[in-house]
Amino acid sequence: MCARSWSISLVDSILRAYYTAFNQRRFADAATLFTPDAMLDHIPFGLHRGGDAYVRFATTWCLAFPDAAITVERVDQRGENIVDVHLLGTGTHLGLLDFGSYRFKPTGSVARLHIRETLTIADDKIAASTLSFDVNDLVAQLSPVDYTELIARLKRIRHLSDELFRASDSAREHDIVSQLAPELDAARRALRPHYNR
Repeated sequence: MCARSWSISLVDSILRAYYTAFNQRRFADAATLFTPDAMLDHIPFGLHRGGDAYVRFATTWCLAFPDAAITVERVDQRGENIVDVHLLGTGTHLGLLDFGSYRFKPTGSVARLHIRETLTIADDKIAASTLSFDVNDLVAQLSPVDYTELIARLKRIRHLSDELFRASDSAREHDIVSQLAPELDAARRALRPHYNR
């Protein structure tokens, strides 16, 4: 790669255009910054190629976080044509987010997520992009526990457990277990709403 292609000013220009386009919802403009065969590893979609994959990724996240914004905190050069961009992503969770095995229903909470995007630059374009962040942090922010509901369900489960312990015949045991099953499911939903599909 020639020195001009890896000048600090060129990389700075690409990064500024890339993240500004996201913040201004100009996803098609951001897509033009990728090479046609660019490899994107973007959560939650995994590996895909090209600018269209970026548009899909950005649209999905902005449906869940309509006011999503990206702030560049630091840029580290990792190799001859690779940079790690440390980002802060913020946004209000107002839309459904399908995320692999998780499904986050809107909570109205403001999420703050530290993100690292590793970019490979080639031919004055982005040739590869990999995003990483702490998934457990995202789950914690978007999965508030309904403690009132959880406590009510646990009380009911405790009562039914006592009844089961005292049951004297199989018919009564079966009846209690039939009541217990939905209570256990409801407690799980209150405790882990992101698994509630």
